[in-house]
Amino acid sequence: MRLAFLILLFANIVLFVWGQGYAGSREAGREPARLMQQLAPDKLTVTRAE
Repeated sequence: MRLAFLILLFANIVLFVWGQGYAGSREAGREPARLMQQLAPDKLTVTRAE
């Protein structure tokens, strides 16, 4: 029973570290190719549909 608890605890710690980005760089994002294809994302504006 103690072994199962320790395995689950270790798995949770590993998933937390991976999810927070501590294991690697998150600067590139999840889709670096698409980020490089953006022409002028700062010119995009969001308006309300009427």
